[in-house]
Order: sequence, then structure tokens, then C-alpha cells
Amino acid sequence: MRLFLSGVRTQFWLLRRQPDELLTLCTIPFTVVMMLSIVLHAARPDLVANAFLAPTLIGLWGFATGLATTVLVGERWASTLELGMAAPGAVHSVYLGRISAVMVLGVVPLGETWLLGELLFGVTPVVHHAWVFWTAMAASVFAMVGTSLLLAASMLLSRNSNSYLNFLSFPIYLLSGVMVPVQYLPEPLQPLSHAIFLSWSADLMRDALAAGPVADVGWRLLAIVGLGVVALVAGRVLLAATLRRARELGVVTYA
Repeated sequence: MRLFLSGVRTQFWLLRRQPDELLTLCTIPFTVVMMLSIVLHAARPDLVANAFLAPTLIGLWGFATGLATTVLVGERWASTLELGMAAPGAVHSVYLGRISAVMVLGVVPLGETWLLGELLFGVTPVVHHAWVFWTAMAASVFAMVGTSLLLAASMLLSRNSNSYLNFLSFPIYLLSGVMVPVQYLPEPLQPLSHAIFLSWSADLMRDALAAGPVADVGWRLLAIVGLGVVALVAGRVLLAATLRRARELGVVTYA
């Protein structure tokens, strides 16, 4: 826990020194304006909740691919990954703490979306099931931490990590159903969506905003957390294997 908290403190310190890392927040207003403009001008008030959730979850994923996932890649390019590997403590906990600190900030797009919706359009959705909504949001942040660790460890294996991260944006937005519910996708694609925790998050949070009862809350939360745990364990194993291989080969830059 001490090493994990040390990683959290380090990441917040780095963000204070390099606030440009938070430029992802500057893209959220454009997404909000686009989504709400489409929905309101189409006279579809029933889709307002979707228009609010989409920028929120897109912002969460943007923090993962734009900042959290690049923690290890940044260490590699700055030639400081070697120092972490030489440290006497387990470096995995430090990096997990740094990624977790980033993902805690991933909830900021939620407040940003609600604020812009009120200021620019005069609309905000009503959260009819607040505890379901906030529990789903917390579970999503946890799952995103695990997913970010897995992606970060995977990016160490490639020289072109930015290309892969850019590719992961729109396919994930589509398959996760952050704007268009998964059931409206072509049937061959729907099974793929179930393997992406954001699809469970989007559906559950969408239902939490609706007035009707929310079905199977426990199982759906378990799916989000379960997929997050799988990604977290896989990321931990992959990171350990990648660093071990780097030590064996004596090459850290492109492990």
C-alpha cells in the first residue's frame, strides 16, 4: 500500500508540473455540444440521457488511452523505466498507483458534461436511481484502472504504441454502446460488446437515469467489476513478464 500511495502522489505531482497532460478535458465541450445539438434539434428529449452519458464515458476512456496508458511508455521514452526496475521495491504497485490517480480524475468529465449542458442548453438529466448511478460510475473507474494497466503493459511491447491507442478510440465507442445502445448494433457485433465493460456501464447508468425500475443491478455491477478484475490480473501478469523479459535481454527501450 505504501508503494501504491507513493505512485498516486507522484502522478499528482507530475500533473501539477505538466498540466498540459489534462488537455483531454478540453475536448469534452465539443463532444457535449455535438451530442446535445443533435438530440435537441431532432426533438428527441428521450435521448438526452444518452447525450450526457456519451461524453462522460468517452472522457473516461480518453483519460485511459491518452494519459493512464502512456505512463509506462513515457517512462520508457524518458529512460526512467530502468530506474524503476532497479528499485528494491515492487515497481508494479507504483505504476498501478500512478494509473489509479489518473483514472480518479476521469470522473471530471461527468461534472463537466452536466455543467455545460445546463449553461449552454439549459438541460440536465434527472438521476432517478442515484445509488445505482454512482455505484456503476465507481465500478467503471475501477474497471478502467485494470484496463489501463493491461493496455499500458501491452504498449511496452510495441514501438508504435500511439498508433494502437488511436485505433482503440472509435471501435470502443461503437462496441461499448456509449451513445447507441448495444441492442441496435448488428447482431454479429453484439457478443463482442459483452466483453467490454463500458457496454455494461453505459446500459446500467442509462437505466439509472430512467424512471422505471432497474433490473439485475447486482449481476450487472458484478460484470463490470469482474471484467475489471480480469484486466487488472492480466495487466499485472503481462507487466511482470515484460519487465522480466527486458531484464533477461538487457534491453529496456523496446522490451
